[in-house]
Amino acid sequence: MKKTLTVNISGIVFHIDEDAYIELSRYLERIKKHFRGEAGGEEIIGGIEGRIAEMFQEKKKGQLQVVGVADVREVIGQLGEPAQMSDGDLDEKGAEEKHNTSTDEEPISKQLFRDPDNKYIGGVCSGLGAYFHIDPTLIRLIFVLFLFLYASSILVYIVLWIVIPRARTTADRLSMRGEKINLSNIEKSIREDLKDIKKNLEDLSRKAE
Repeated sequence: MKKTLTVNISGIVFHIDEDAYIELSRYLERIKKHFRGEAGGEEIIGGIEGRIAEMFQEKKKGQLQVVGVADVREVIGQLGEPAQMSDGDLDEKGAEEKHNTSTDEEPISKQLFRDPDNKYIGGVCSGLGAYFHIDPTLIRLIFVLFLFLYASSILVYIVLWIVIPRARTTADRLSMRGEKINLSNIEKSIREDLKDIKKNLEDLSRKAE
């Protein structure tokens, strides 16, 4: 008989057996060690923990089941180890080859979301642009053109706004762009968010002067 523990991961409570808890704790410690002392490290670690919680939720579907070693190992296998992350020394060609290799080995899940980070109204056009790899400005122009030709196009936009979910998490944003949800891409996405926040604060500061 195995001992079962109750843990809180990113604000969500899970029941986990002792062996799985030990393995997960060691994995999280490796992640913390990798990002310790780096700018934005705490945010990146929080984002990774949030994704781990999402993955456990998806597996358990809200039921009071116990997370086991197999579940933890599956999560680690999908996210990868910190040691596998790029050290930033790859040139553009090497990085592209690495991306293409991972894409060939495993299909990447892609999902349509509204993009809240690049929106003018509801983020529908920017979400469609990210999903189809099209400049969202072009999609906005098409909507404006159809608005003049067909007044009902505004209803189409409203329906899409209601139906398409908002990208709330880092994993949502990666899925929206068709990028693999692993440690490297989570780090990249969070660093981009932090960079945008810093830029917005600098812009506000300049305007206030």
